[in-house]
Amino acid sequence: ERDENGLPSPVVLTKPTREDFVFHARRGYPIIVSDWSEGMQYDGWTGKDFTEAFPFGYMKAEYISDMPGFSKKMHDIKIIDGEQRFKLGTFKPDGKTWWHNFSRPASKRYKDDPLKPKRGPYVWHVKDELTPKEKLKVQARFEAPSFLQDPLNAEKMNRSFELWFSPGSHCGAGAHADGYCDSVVSLQLRGDKRWRKMMLPEMSFLHSFDEFDGGVYDAGRWKPDLGFLNKRQGAVIWPPGYLHETSTTQPEDGECGSAITLQYAFPQPVQFLRAFLPRLALSSEVGQCVAMAWSGYAILLAIFEVAGIKPSRKMEKMSKQLETILGHLDANKDEQITVEETKEWFAKKESTALRRIYDPELLKHRDLFIRYKAEDTVAYHDMNDDMIVSRQELWDSLVQWNVVRVRMSEGLKRINVADRAGLEELERSLDYLRRQPLELPTKLRPEFQQLFSLKKGTKILPSVKDVHSLSDSE
Repeated sequence: ERDENGLPSPVVLTKPTREDFVFHARRGYPIIVSDWSEGMQYDGWTGKDFTEAFPFGYMKAEYISDMPGFSKKMHDIKIIDGEQRFKLGTFKPDGKTWWHNFSRPASKRYKDDPLKPKRGPYVWHVKDELTPKEKLKVQARFEAPSFLQDPLNAEKMNRSFELWFSPGSHCGAGAHADGYCDSVVSLQLRGDKRWRKMMLPEMSFLHSFDEFDGGVYDAGRWKPDLGFLNKRQGAVIWPPGYLHETSTTQPEDGECGSAITLQYAFPQPVQFLRAFLPRLALSSEVGQCVAMAWSGYAILLAIFEVAGIKPSRKMEKMSKQLETILGHLDANKDEQITVEETKEWFAKKESTALRRIYDPELLKHRDLFIRYKAEDTVAYHDMNDDMIVSRQELWDSLVQWNVVRVRMSEGLKRINVADRAGLEELERSLDYLRRQPLELPTKLRPEFQQLFSLKKGTKILPSVKDVHSLSDSE
């Protein structure tokens, strides 16, 4: 199917089994589950319903500074992470009208395109901006869908969700990429929401752009590849690095629309990560995930300290990595790695599988975690869908991982000393790996323009040894 602008729709699943969901979610392209919230307690809830049930919450009002006549002196405001939060139970933007009945303008920057959002939404960070007691009250009514009912996933979703509220039509967020290293779900509870999505374009260091709210518009790189309407009860699922823009249709009864955004634990979009690792590594939002979260897939979480697996440009060292991993995991010495062999390795003390976890809550279900992590890790390498890693598949993944990590390291060194010519030379040296030779951009993002105006050799950071991407905090 295509929308009115000719953009195709994602794959749509209805009442999927776990097997159906895993198959599509591992591949990583955006999908819709059309009936995700059917029968759930929060299905159909409006902004007003959430206000009456949980008046203690404080939410962020997107684009509030663009509202004419807005005065923060009139409101009960908390400052969280340097940003204003407004109380669900008292906020009246104009001093008279409840927030869930009041439409505010979105950013003035979006007036050039009728498909861009026209009104500002609200987001309530339930996951990390409530007291434990308050959080439990909100989480108590959350329910997992039938195909993700296992305790590991159900608990992950419940502790990760945030709520989005959309008073009026054309309410939404400008195109942006999230900083999550996992797949993201947006579940529509009330009202319908129009989406435009775009895969992160082919990249080089010099093509980097601001992937935050509307940055892709300013960079002139917004070319959406998907367009669709997600209706009430439907959930949109997308992988890291996929840019997205939203704009609501108002419910027929005039009520304030609502949606939940959340993450699940498994399956992750590992085949997408494997396919697009070179460009994801250059993302200014999710680039950090390559070293922080995804490298474990490529090297099967072989222990760094013992195995000595570090990114290298030398074939000899890559070959040694291959033999080291096979030596640890290929128990029957048949030159391939199965899910069972991976599970056995992950359960051993020598493996880092249970130590390199950014969400320790997952270990409450240790055996389930090991099983799901092993399945995802094998699927990362598996190119022929037999859920076995052959020697060749492992080699191909390792070479890619080494090239990507070395490229990032060498590029960051040149950036750190304002060496634009050196960075361009590095990028051109990789043309033999590209389908087409790189065309260097004539216009750089403002931060690079400022950086490369410095004299070559000017050091920005004392060292970039522990910096692995353009999205690292440094």
